[in-house]
Amino acid sequence: MYPNLLFINPNSMHTPPVIPIGLEYLATALENNGYCFKIIDLCFSSDPLGDLNEHLDNNNYDLVGFTIRNIDSTVFFHNEFYLPKIKELIRLVKSRDIPVILGGAGFSAMPKQILDYFEADYGIVGSAEIMLPRFLDLWKEKKVKEKIVDGNREGIDTTLLHERGILVDYRSYLDENGIVGFETHRGCSGNCPYCVEAKKKTWFRKIPNIIGELKYLVRKGYHHFHLCDCEFNEDLQFSLEFCQALIEENLDMKWALYMRPQPYTKNLIKLLSESKAYLITLSVDSDERIQQSNNYTYDDMSKFISYCKKYDIKLAIDLLTGYPDEPIESIKKVFSFFSKKKPSTVGVNFYYRLFENTELTALIKNNSSYHDKLSRKLVEGEKFLEPIFYNHYSLKTIKKLINNDDLFKIAGVVPGVNYQQDL
Repeated sequence: MYPNLLFINPNSMHTPPVIPIGLEYLATALENNGYCFKIIDLCFSSDPLGDLNEHLDNNNYDLVGFTIRNIDSTVFFHNEFYLPKIKELIRLVKSRDIPVILGGAGFSAMPKQILDYFEADYGIVGSAEIMLPRFLDLWKEKKVKEKIVDGNREGIDTTLLHERGILVDYRSYLDENGIVGFETHRGCSGNCPYCVEAKKKTWFRKIPNIIGELKYLVRKGYHHFHLCDCEFNEDLQFSLEFCQALIEENLDMKWALYMRPQPYTKNLIKLLSESKAYLITLSVDSDERIQQSNNYTYDDMSKFISYCKKYDIKLAIDLLTGYPDEPIESIKKVFSFFSKKKPSTVGVNFYYRLFENTELTALIKNNSSYHDKLSRKLVEGEKFLEPIFYNHYSLKTIKKLINNDDLFKIAGVVPGVNYQQDL
């Protein structure tokens, strides 16, 4: 007998609101495996607790899943910590003796800590399209042996073709300046020492299935897209082939994406332009130790900027600066570089959010000389759920280096993302 399942999107972020793509992708996998389920999207609810309570009064469920997209807003200025409000929702479900399973990118960042914080029953780390149906097969037979299951053991189901915009009301998102996301792959091979997604195995979707998903969405009337990959150019050949396939379809759409400075070629930027990419956000570190570990240089960034200008793609830089022991000369150099090269905009982040199990967090935990640069004191048994930031240089210092240049925007001071800006 199949269990009656409920999946909940508790994400209340509205700058911009983000369509729960993970639940939509998961829905395809569950349908293909014969499972019945309901999705409740609480993003626009004025009373999430009341709405969920009313729904549970009128429906019976055997298992309830929560997608945890973000632990907090990850920027220091105007930081929002999302978990306490989600905990109220989970307590409501648990009070009815319904087991709870967790998933999502936020959960996967620190799964044990979040499972314990919510007192949830189960969790799936990473991709769940293959692992959740397998988990449910075991769960209904009472054969589950693990509270936390590693979905990355199996990765994504590359056979799935997702028909979206049915279970989630896109119009509510689009009315508040959200846009429709899609994925080409999961995982990241980057070596950024502060990132929870670094050095993760990558899984690529089949290009015809991605194109099929986009064609379906365009036919439904959606024309503006944002890529949800960590960085699009994880694999150069895959990126080239995807762009070529998108060009051949000539869909009535435009799209924005994240990239890193390597790998790239002039031809890739050209094909991106021809595929109707209009905005690239390029993730950059000023610390040349991190640049070196990710195989890029200032020369790469210079070429990247020039190619985007040549092929008329707006380029927003996401700059992280002020890593532990990074000299002030390094920060002066990066500001001077971008002032001369002039991409479309440069977002400056000089507060590093600490997460458990990253190289940066281990460095700071093991060296008390860094502790006076933290946004709050480390507590005994620190779990890093409540936001904590490392800050090497002061706001005053950064503002002095920016010197009123409008090219630079300090991240988080004004809420929003790059595609919302008038670049």
